[in-house]
Amino acid sequence: MAGCPAHLLRPPGPPAGIPKRQVTDVDTIDPMVVPDSGTGVPSGSGLQPAPERPLWLHFWWVPHVVIGLLTLAVSLNTDLPYYAIAPGDAREVDELIRAPEGRLYPSRGEVYLATVSLQRVKALGAVQGWLDDEVDVVPEEQILGRTPPAQYRQQNLQLMDDSKETAIVVALRQLGHNVPETGKGALVVQVSDGSPASGRLAPGDAITAVDGVPTTVSQAAVDRIRSHRPGEVARIEVTDSNGTTRIEEVTLGEREGNAFLGVVMQTKDRRFDKPFEVNIDSGRIGGPSAGLAFALGLIEQLSAGELTGGKKVAVTGTIDMNGEVGEVGGVAQKTAAVRNQGADVFLVPPGEYEVALSHAGSKLQIVKVATLEEAIQALGRLGGDITAATAGGSR
Repeated sequence: MAGCPAHLLRPPGPPAGIPKRQVTDVDTIDPMVVPDSGTGVPSGSGLQPAPERPLWLHFWWVPHVVIGLLTLAVSLNTDLPYYAIAPGDAREVDELIRAPEGRLYPSRGEVYLATVSLQRVKALGAVQGWLDDEVDVVPEEQILGRTPPAQYRQQNLQLMDDSKETAIVVALRQLGHNVPETGKGALVVQVSDGSPASGRLAPGDAITAVDGVPTTVSQAAVDRIRSHRPGEVARIEVTDSNGTTRIEEVTLGEREGNAFLGVVMQTKDRRFDKPFEVNIDSGRIGGPSAGLAFALGLIEQLSAGELTGGKKVAVTGTIDMNGEVGEVGGVAQKTAAVRNQGADVFLVPPGEYEVALSHAGSKLQIVKVATLEEAIQALGRLGGDITAATAGGSR
């Protein structure tokens, strides 16, 4: 600067008392130093560039990411000890019924059986199920217990076969046909702990007579036991699985005012003498919950008139030889299935009415029925022709 003394153009010296070597020239107005291209060292710094790292070190994270992704993929595709119960479908029963020519009558209405989808889940499927109000994800022991999956599947198929046979017999009898049952005794399939039968009877035993009266079918044995009063002694003739016969004198207990033995029975080598052959092709569907649907579908198809009144009627519930309707599982999912199918009415067991109602939406009508007779009367109130089903009239 013109006229400025030379000492003003030099940086000032260190303050008094501070050694010169501790002072560094810093100018915060000048631009920050930019690294030289390719060296990473500031220009004029006097520093030597660091040795260049191998190229692979720049990508050290790649193997970790790959391993993480592979681990995630494996975990998402690993089966978990859980099952997802999801809506299945609703199938027309009339498509499954097989009978001789001239025995089937066409109808405008339809009877549907409701199903659920039951699958073991992977991690992603479990998360999706937990987020879906119409899917239940439950521990596998709640489904299988201690039964291996293959055996569980076989048991369900056997339950379906039993359900179909019961539905056929009940429907034929409802339509006025004589369908006698024959067998080789009342087969014990389960004995209740602490019951009068405990330690006296065992699964595999066949009760062939009670008090000297032959019991060739299970219902005959039930009737003979119930003819007693609680506390009385029943003289039971038993043939074990080896063919050895013995007599057991059992003091009967009491349950709900009736004599109680404490066994579950079914007819051994049960056969029915049907007036004509009827079959139901259930395919891979398992379980007993289509019993009522089969019975109503058979009545609809084997008699003239419109049992459903031309409506789409979905049905769930087990059925026994007395026409009693039993509860089933997965009603929330079954309700969703028949709702999606566009059914007009869904007949369900009384104990599951509230669950079905909560998933029905605004268009599906839910009706609770405890017996086959109640189901028929309900269809009558909905406009169905129940003449054949109530008068025993069929061709």
